[in-house]
Amino acid sequence: MRRKVLLGAVGIVVVLVAAVWWFVLRDTAPPAPDIDRATQVAADAQATTSEAPIPGPSGTWTVDTSIGSFSDYTSSYVGVEEELARGIGHVEAVGRTPVVDGWFELDGDTLVAAEITADLSSIRTDRAGRDGKVKQALDTGTHPEAVFTLTGPVELVGLPAPGDESATQIDVTAPGSLTIKGTTNEVELDLKASLVGEIVTVVGTFDIVFADYGVEAPTAPIVVSVEDHGVVEIQLFLTR
Repeated sequence: MRRKVLLGAVGIVVVLVAAVWWFVLRDTAPPAPDIDRATQVAADAQATTSEAPIPGPSGTWTVDTSIGSFSDYTSSYVGVEEELARGIGHVEAVGRTPVVDGWFELDGDTLVAAEITADLSSIRTDRAGRDGKVKQALDTGTHPEAVFTLTGPVELVGLPAPGDESATQIDVTAPGSLTIKGTTNEVELDLKASLVGEIVTVVGTFDIVFADYGVEAPTAPIVVSVEDHGVVEIQLFLTR
């Protein structure tokens, strides 16, 4: 009888460990934003339109959420990557929202103004069981939006000349302010950008310390620790 009880207890432990691995620790994080992949998405989208290109990049460009699909992360999105369960195993958890709005203002080869707003209340993680914890930590009920605002001009050296259909990629650093949970801090956003016809593609990342925004990293009883920092990810497609 005692042996059966022990075997039963071991079985329960095995099932619990398996459940923890599947629901909490299993690494299903999507790939990081990649400029080559995003540029190809833009090229495919450009090929389906017959609109004549407007000479030069000057003007206002707005986020176009109709390009790509969020189901495979080929659309515009803003997200954050964080490390979970350190000490048990290295697991990257990623939360992203496709509900993004914003605009860039270009004057020739200079980015002179920009603002990007992400709806954090629509954020989804790679494991549905994490979604509520993330939204609770971000207090999306009170502060549903995160906002990035450009605070200084950025020279876009290397943009294609008018009429050049090549997918030239450039690397820039954009200074700005980031507001999360009602708290604003200065940040520098490392961007890779390309211009394909009439579609500007932008991907970028920057480090974030959750405590700087009054965000307490979400935890769960089985998770040994969660880092107090993460990486903000951005992928945007903009059209005139």
